[in-house]
Order: sequence, then C-alpha cells, then structure tokens
Amino acid sequence: MQHTSSIPRGAHTPAGTRPGIGPHADVTTLGEEEYLAPSAVRLLDHACRHLLREGTDFTDSVVARIRAEVPYYADPVLAPPDVRRTVGLGVRHGLAATLDPSVIVDIERHTRELGIRRAEQGRPLDEVLHAYRVAGSCVWSGIVSAVEHHGLGDIHQLVHVAELVWKSNDRDAVLVADAYRQAAKGVASRHGERVRLILAALLASRNEPEFTRDAAAILDLPVEGRFAVAVVTATAPYGRVPTTLPEVPGVRILRHAYGARDVFVAHLGDHSLDTLVAGLSAGPGVRIGISPVIQGLQCLARARDMAELALRTCRADGEIARLDARLPDGLLISRPDLSAELAHGILRPLYDLEPADRETLFDTLTIWIENGGSAVQAARHMFCHRNTVLNRLRRFEQITGLALSRPRDLVHLTLALDAHRLLGPAAALGTTTYEPEVTRRLPD
Repeated sequence: MQHTSSIPRGAHTPAGTRPGIGPHADVTTLGEEEYLAPSAVRLLDHACRHLLREGTDFTDSVVARIRAEVPYYADPVLAPPDVRRTVGLGVRHGLAATLDPSVIVDIERHTRELGIRRAEQGRPLDEVLHAYRVAGSCVWSGIVSAVEHHGLGDIHQLVHVAELVWKSNDRDAVLVADAYRQAAKGVASRHGERVRLILAALLASRNEPEFTRDAAAILDLPVEGRFAVAVVTATAPYGRVPTTLPEVPGVRILRHAYGARDVFVAHLGDHSLDTLVAGLSAGPGVRIGISPVIQGLQCLARARDMAELALRTCRADGEIARLDARLPDGLLISRPDLSAELAHGILRPLYDLEPADRETLFDTLTIWIENGGSAVQAARHMFCHRNTVLNRLRRFEQITGLALSRPRDLVHLTLALDAHRLLGPAAALGTTTYEPEVTRRLPD
C-alpha cells in the first residue's frame, strides 16, 4: 500500500545532474555542489535490508499503526479487506527500490493500481491518503529505529536522505490521488448510468420481486418503504425544468430525466406527503404532478402513472397538483372519452342559448356548488339577490331535466362541469373524438 522509494546509488553527483527518487529526480544541495553523503546512502541501505528481513512482523506493525490512527481503517465494515496485502506489497516495493532503483517501475504500477482499486471500492480518497501518510511515517520511523537500536551507524547521517525520502512519498501520494480521481470519474459514470437504467425500469413497469430486491440494493432504498413520485414539466417557450434536485429535509429524492420532463422518486420514510409538497417549487412555465403515497418499490410504475395523471389536471403554469386532492379530476382525465360523453349528455342543451346567457348559467352553477349549495352565499359572491340565483338554478333544471335536489343528479352535474373545465367546450358539444387513455411508458 505505502512504501519508501529508492535513493540514488551515487554518493557524489557532478554539477548539472539531478539525483533523486522515483521517476522525477530531485536534489539535495550542500554548499556549492549537489551531494548525497555516501555514508548516508549506505546507512539507509542497511536499515532497509534490516526491515526487509523482519518481513511480516514489520508489515503487521504498519497495519496496526494505520488502524490506530485512521478510524476508517479500524472499522471492520468500512476498511478495505485487502489492507494487509497492499501494505505488505507497498512496503516491500519501497524498501527494495532503495537497494535496486530499477524497482521504481513496480512502485509506480503498485501506486496507481492502489488508487484505482480504492476508487472502484468506493473508499473515500481522504481516508486513503491519510492511511498512505501514516504508512509512510511508519516506514520512516522503522528506518530510524533500525539504525538507532541495532547499531547500524550514526543516526545523524539520515538527515541527508530524509528530505528526499519524504518528497518521494509525497509524489507517490499524488500518483495515488491522480489514479483515484481518474478511476472515480469512470466509476461514477458507470454507476450513474446503472442507476438511471434501473430507475427507468422501476418507473416503466411493474417488476418481478427478484428484480425489485436487486434494484433496492443498488439504489440503497428499502423494498417496502413509503414513496411518492412527482413529474415535473416545462411549458414552451419560457419554462425550464430545474437542473438541481430539490432539497427536502428527511426525504431522499432520486431523479430520472426524459425529454422536457423530470421524474422525482421520493423516499418519504416517516414523513408525510405534505413534507415533499412543501419542498417543491413550480416556477414560471413549470407544472408539477404528485402521486399519492405508495408502499413499496414495486409500486413505482403505478405511482408514476398517478403523478402523470395529476400533472394533466393542471390548468396553469406554476401549479402543483396532488392527485389525492384531485381524484375526481384524475378520474375524468383518465377516461376522457367517457368524461366527454357525460359532459355532452348533461351540458349540451346549454349551448343552444346565447353565449352570454350560457356563461351566466355556468358561472351560477359553479359558484353555487363551490359555496356548498347555498343560494345566499352564491348571491353574495355574485353581487345579486338570492332569488336571482334560485331562478337561474330552476331555469337550468327546466333546460336539462335534472333536479338539483336529487343527490345523484347533483353528482352528475358536478362531474360534467369538471369535465367541461378540463376538456373544454368541445366535450359538451361532442365535436371531438376522445380515445381511451393509454398510459405512456418512460423510454430507457
């Protein structure tokens, strides 16, 4: 994993040459010439040979030090399972390179492989570099200890090689980080594509239990969790779907984008649907439809259908439509052919009236219903007398044959008015043919 690097074999270096460690040479300048004391080089060699002879005992001490100083590596779950092997290999390469500079190529290869492996394992780069620095410190301490406790020579001579050893270790840490970042880009790209495809599959069809379990593990979501789906769309020419995920405290949101629409999958946990709605914002040119709460990932496709249905009940930009608050509208939108038949059967006679007269009756009926069937409240809202409202209601009954005192007739009227609002006058006039709704599926 970590290692020291080689010290150049020459004791003296002529002016203009650059002795150093690893693929990039560096120098130590003493006085007017670049110089590495032969005694310091020999002393480092002796110390490295001594540590190599210790073999696994020295590797174990380095691993123990890493686990003691880097909590991430002390955790049996978080720590990479190959720590001891990579530490042992790195230490051997580093010590051997001091004795044979040709081993430098093995150090570079090992260092880059380590960075790539840790990126693919998803280990945090900061923790990897922390462990790398601790291992480098441990190896240097081992060199100093070998010289001091085994009488290998004058320990003060090590000062001539210390700077080069540490610069080499820093350069190798840079190699680890560079390799890690390059690999991480590819890993993130592959993972992102995998998540996108899995999320699209969950949203597009009702999946088999085995697939749902695998998808839950990859997406890090509970199979039986509480979810809701929001569909966001932008209307031309100025609407823009938000480019960032909404931040809703306590709610994790995944995003699937297709065309001019975004689908948000929200894991609600213990939060209510109100929490999600409060965290969403429909700006200018944007509309949002939200499904009711569903239980389990296997129901995401149904939730998306319901969110699409809620979206279609929006009549203006900037609107957030919850299907659980618009179930009658959703019912009418889901079968526009039947809704049009209902509107035509009840409201068609009104289109034989003069337009102004017709609109007056429409307004009176709508306001009367919205005010709980109170003629007094409707009259106040319309700035007219109560008897005027009652006269208009009786006229409607005469034209259509309905009796507003009968609950069933009132239900039919209410649904017909909603269909008229949602589908337009063509529904009541019977001038447009509506096909049964076929739910569209998300493209891969």
